[in-house]
Amino acid sequence: MPILALAFLAGAACVFGLERLPGLPVLIALASGAAVAWVYGVRPVACGLAGFLLAAGQGHLALAQDWPCARDREQLQIVGRVVSPPEPRPGRVDFDFAPGPAGRRQGLPPRLRLSWYEPDVLPAPGERWQLEARLRCRSGLANPGGSDRELALLRSGIGATGYVAGPVPVRLGGGPLASPVSWLRSRIAGRIASATVGTRSTGVLQGLAVGLRGNIAPELNDAFVATGTAHLIAISGMHVTAFALAAHLLLRLGYRCCGRPAWSARWPAAQALAVMGVTAAYGLLAGASLPTVRTVAMVAVALALRAARRRVPVADVLCAAAVLLVALDPLAVTSAGFWLSFAAVAALLGLVELRASPLSWARAFVRAQAAVTAVLTPVLLGAFGAVSLVGPLVNAIAIPLFSFVLLPLTLGGIALMPLSAGLADSLWRGFGRLLDRLWPGLLAAGQGDYAMFSPPAAPGWLIGVTLGVTLAAVVLPARAVRALAAVLLCVSLLRPAPALAPGGFELTVLDVGHGLAAVVRTSTHALAFDAGPRWRGGGSAARVSLVPYLRWRGVQRLDLVVVSHPDSDHAGGLEDLLRNVAVQQVMGNAGARRVSPRCRAGDRWSWDQVDFTVVHPVAGESWEGNDGSCAVHIAGAGGTALLLADPEHRAERAMLTRGVASDVVIVPHHGSTSSSSAAFVAALGARAALVSAGYGNRWGLPREEIVARWQAAGAQLETTAAGGALRVDFVPGVGPGEVRAYRSAARRWWRR
Repeated sequence: MPILALAFLAGAACVFGLERLPGLPVLIALASGAAVAWVYGVRPVACGLAGFLLAAGQGHLALAQDWPCARDREQLQIVGRVVSPPEPRPGRVDFDFAPGPAGRRQGLPPRLRLSWYEPDVLPAPGERWQLEARLRCRSGLANPGGSDRELALLRSGIGATGYVAGPVPVRLGGGPLASPVSWLRSRIAGRIASATVGTRSTGVLQGLAVGLRGNIAPELNDAFVATGTAHLIAISGMHVTAFALAAHLLLRLGYRCCGRPAWSARWPAAQALAVMGVTAAYGLLAGASLPTVRTVAMVAVALALRAARRRVPVADVLCAAAVLLVALDPLAVTSAGFWLSFAAVAALLGLVELRASPLSWARAFVRAQAAVTAVLTPVLLGAFGAVSLVGPLVNAIAIPLFSFVLLPLTLGGIALMPLSAGLADSLWRGFGRLLDRLWPGLLAAGQGDYAMFSPPAAPGWLIGVTLGVTLAAVVLPARAVRALAAVLLCVSLLRPAPALAPGGFELTVLDVGHGLAAVVRTSTHALAFDAGPRWRGGGSAARVSLVPYLRWRGVQRLDLVVVSHPDSDHAGGLEDLLRNVAVQQVMGNAGARRVSPRCRAGDRWSWDQVDFTVVHPVAGESWEGNDGSCAVHIAGAGGTALLLADPEHRAERAMLTRGVASDVVIVPHHGSTSSSSAAFVAALGARAALVSAGYGNRWGLPREEIVARWQAAGAQLETTAAGGALRVDFVPGVGPGEVRAYRSAARRWWRR
C-alpha cells in the first residue's frame, strides 16, 4: 500500500514540473499505458500514471476557466453574489464574488477575488450586488524564493482578480440564507473585532475562531513565520486534528463512565460517526478552507478504517487518506498545508493508540513533532528557501498551548455568543489581553539573529527526492529509509553556496510591480538597491519579493542598503526589510528615513575586487524630487553596471560628466518619457537595459518610444513585467552574461 500511494503522489507531483500540460493524444496514450501496466501487474507504474492523468486533467479544467490576459484591465458591469466573509484591510475590503448567469455568458470565471477601496458599507456573505469591476487575469510577482500567487489563486478556484471601479455598487438583496456558513463566520469575526478594540490580538483571535487572518499585525506575522508557528494562527490541519482528538477522548471517557451499555457492540461505528459529525461542523465553521477540508477528509478515512477494522497500520491509514485527497484535488500536492495535515493526522493516529501512561503520551508527542519537522523541512526549503531554527522548540510549547488551551477558549467564546453576547465579549476581551502578554516573547524569539536559517537554494529535483524519501520514512518503519532521509535533509540544509570569483558580481532586479528593488552580490558581500513599494492596502514588496529572495539565495546579512529616494515605490518596503534581515548600514539621501550616511557623488568602496562609486547626487547642489535619487556605478573584472532609480533629464545631464558608461543599466524611472534622453542612452553604450515595471500598469510603462530608443542603441531590453526577476552574472575574464528572466527559466503551465 505505501509503495502504490507514493507512486500515485509522485505521478501527480510530476505534472507541476511541466512547462506545458500534455494534450489529449498524450493523455489517451498514458491512460492506455496505465491500463496495460495494471493488467500485467506493474501496479506502481499504473498508479503513477493514474496520478499524473488526474492532475493533468484537473489542470486543463482549471485553465479553461481563467480570465484571458488579452482582456486584462477590462472593466465590466457584473451582477453576482458575495461568497466569502469580507476581509477588511487598511483602506479596502477584499471578498470573493461569484458572477450570475449573465456574467458566465460574458466569459467570466465562476469565482472572482475583488477589492473595494474606501467602501461605503461592508458586503455580507450571501448578498447579491451589481457592481463595475476592472478585472485582472490571474497573475502575480515572479521571483526566486517568492510565493507563487498564480498557483495559489488556481488552487483556490479564483479565475480572475480585480477591483471595484466606476459607479457605487448597488445591493440587490439576498442575505444569510443564501450563504449561512460564510455569514456566520463574518458575524463572529465582526463581534471579535468590536470586543477587542485596543489589543493587537484581534486578527489572531479571528484566525483561531473562523480562519480569517487579514487583520494580523505585520510584526506578528513575521514572528509567526520566523518561529515556524504560522500554521497555528488559523484553523488548519493541526487545529482540526486536535479538535477530533478531543472529541474522541471525551466520547471514550463518556463511554467508560456508562459501563457497558446494551449497544456497546455498535460503539466503534457510533463513535466514528459522532467524531466525524462534530469535526465536519468545525471544518465548516473554519470556512471549509483547503487545509481544513483535507484534514477533515483524512480524519474521516482514519475513522472509517478503524470502525471497519479494529487494528489498521498507521501507514495504511495515511496512504489511503493521501490517495483519496489527491484524487479529489490533485492541486493539493502543491500546498505546504497538505503536508502539514498529513503529519498532523499521523500525530492523531499515534495518540489514539495510546494508553493512559504519561510516558507514552510524551513519546508520541516527540514522535509527532519529529515527523512534522522532518516532513515540513523540504517543503519550507522549496517554498520559502528557509527553515526556522527555533521552530521545534517554540512549537513544542505553542502547539499544546494553542491546541489544548487557546482553541478550547475560542470555541467557548463562540458557544457563548448566542447565550450571552455580553459575557462572550468579556471573554474575547480578556482573551485578547492574555494573548497580548504572550507576543513579546514570540517577537523576541522570532527576531533573534539565529531564528531562521537560509541555506543556498537547492535544486528542485533534490527537494522533490528529499520530500519523497522523508514521507517514506514517516510511513515505513525501515531504518535504511530513515537513514537515507536524514542524509538527504542534511545535504539540503548544509550544501555550500556556489561561490562568486573575486572581481565578479551578480545583479538581480526583482519583480516588485511598480517600484524597484535590486540585489548585488559579490563573493562575500551583498547590497540591496531600494526596497520596493508599500502597497495601499497594506503589505510591501519587501515582504513578498525581496526578503524571500534573500533567504532563497542564502544571504544572511546585507552589508549595505541604498535607498535612492523617499518615494513609496522605492523606499516603502524599508521597514519590513530591516525587520526581517540583518542590515549593517543604510545609505540614502536626506529625504529618506533611517538613513546614515547620506548618498553623495564621489563616495567609493570596494568589496572582493569590485568597486562601487556613487555618481549622483552631487553634494552642494540643489536636487529635488526624482532628480535627487541616488545612483551607483559598479565596476569589476566581470564588467560594469549602473544602478538608477528615477533620475530625470537634468540629473542625466549631470551624470554624463562623470563617465558612467556601463554594460548593464537599470532603465531610469521605469521607462517613462521623463528619463532616458537620447544623449544619455547613447553615452551609456549598454549591452542590456533592465526595466522594473508592473504587469499591465496603468501608466503603460515602459513607453514604446523609450523601448525603441534603448533597442536602437544596441541594448537588449528586458522588463520584470514580462520576465519576472531579471539576473545578470558578471564573470571575470568573460564579461556580463545574458539576461536571465525568471519566468523563462522557471516556466510552468499555470503561470502567465
